Amino acid sequence: MLGLFGKGRKGVPDDTAANTQVDPTGPAGSGPAALAEIQSICQRLSKPGYGTVAPDEIDFIQSLIAEHRPESFVEIGMASGISTGFIARFMSAHGGKRLVSLDHDDTFFGDTSKPNGFLVPEIFDGKGLDVELIKFRTALDIHEVEGSFDMAFIDANHQHPWPMVDMMSLYPRMSGPKLMVHHDLRLFQLQEVMFGIGPKYLFDQFPDDKRIRSSANNGNIFAVDLDMDHDRFEALCMDLVKLPWSLRTQLQPKYIDQIAAMLERDYSKAMQDQFHRCVKLYNVQDRFRSGL
Repeated sequence: MLGLFGKGRKGVPDDTAANTQVDPTGPAGSGPAALAEIQSICQRLSKPGYGTVAPDEIDFIQSLIAEHRPESFVEIGMASGISTGFIARFMSAHGGKRLVSLDHDDTFFGDTSKPNGFLVPEIFDGKGLDVELIKFRTALDIHEVEGSFDMAFIDANHQHPWPMVDMMSLYPRMSGPKLMVHHDLRLFQLQEVMFGIGPKYLFDQFPDDKRIRSSANNGNIFAVDLDMDHDRFEALCMDLVKLPWSLRTQLQPKYIDQIAAMLERDYSKAMQDQFHRCVKLYNVQDRFRSGL
């Protein structure tokens, strides 16, 4: 069953949203997919400007799902729904029970006439897995969604500190294998101004035995193992947040308040103080001319 939720209040749809049953007679499927099939589907569905994950990156996610067999999976950054659809398909094929995908908006950036997640039914037939597409929510709202998650995929705002914020928001809710996949490790190399360096910063903080860098798309996707005690994870984040922020625009008070609430809920006073020091240091307008 594919549920299209307008808002994420404990996974309950709002009055304007609709639960949609996918038509199983369409072109979608529910089993594992060879790389050639993934390539064919992506070629059929993707268009220039969609900014989707590459077929071999999708296959990397498939390999992790096949190996670790998560029961529950959360995705931050739904966009067109290509990755969402494939994750749902792979989860269904390997005994998964639930996929939750969150996005801050309900309009796809690559085609504003389309809602986020519109391609999910083209890839996944809706059989054997509960899928919740929750709009107008970010990782900072995960406390409003019930349950824990064995695996995660982060492909949202790549400007530091956002990938870190997404990771820290999800960490207390991770269970089982506690694997978190991050996209666009190489993005900063493609930018004259390195706004998208967040995934690279994050990757570098993890020791070799706690990170998996795929060769897919020239090493553009990786996973980190969050199966570590809270103090060790927090120490890693204390260092990570202090690296120069790479925001295009200032963090607005709304987001500062949300991040502060998350830190107060799940992290130490020292971590909270470190974040607020960094806000004073980095969240100033004259830093945004050159990115770092």
